[in-house]
Amino acid sequence: MGKRNGNGYGKGTFIETKMFLSKAFISLGKRGSSDTVSSYSSPMLMMFLGKRKFAEIKHKGQKKQVRSDDNRFYLTYKELASHGITQPAATRAIDELLAKGFVGVVEPGGAFDKHKTVYSLVEDWIKWKPGDPSVRIRQKDVKRGFQGKGLGAVQK
Repeated sequence: MGKRNGNGYGKGTFIETKMFLSKAFISLGKRGSSDTVSSYSSPMLMMFLGKRKFAEIKHKGQKKQVRSDDNRFYLTYKELASHGITQPAATRAIDELLAKGFVGVVEPGGAFDKHKTVYSLVEDWIKWKPGDPSVRIRQKDVKRGFQGKGLGAVQK
């Protein structure tokens, strides 16, 4: 949808009616709708949607917008902090977006080389119902290197 500026967002974004009228979207940030809720879930979902890339194509003489990204998005704590969202609030919001089926984790981030978490937009929110167990859960501990019993430790 036009030229992108340095923060990865275009001029605007499009949200389908079925998404913003869904039970999952309406329940974002409401207590009791998920194990973890955050008032920042909706704004962060808009940030993810704003990072989508669209290309204009001609189909049967009409211009049409189609997604041209590879469904891999970054949303770092540093970027969120610049918008006033703290790391704990962002973590709760991501957990809620995962639980309600709006985003998925493609690659968990972390480690020492500042590897960013890669997210994707998913449509599991269509299946979400209040009171159902989480659709997706964030992987809490990523074991890298020599972490854990017996892995590289000297045995006595």
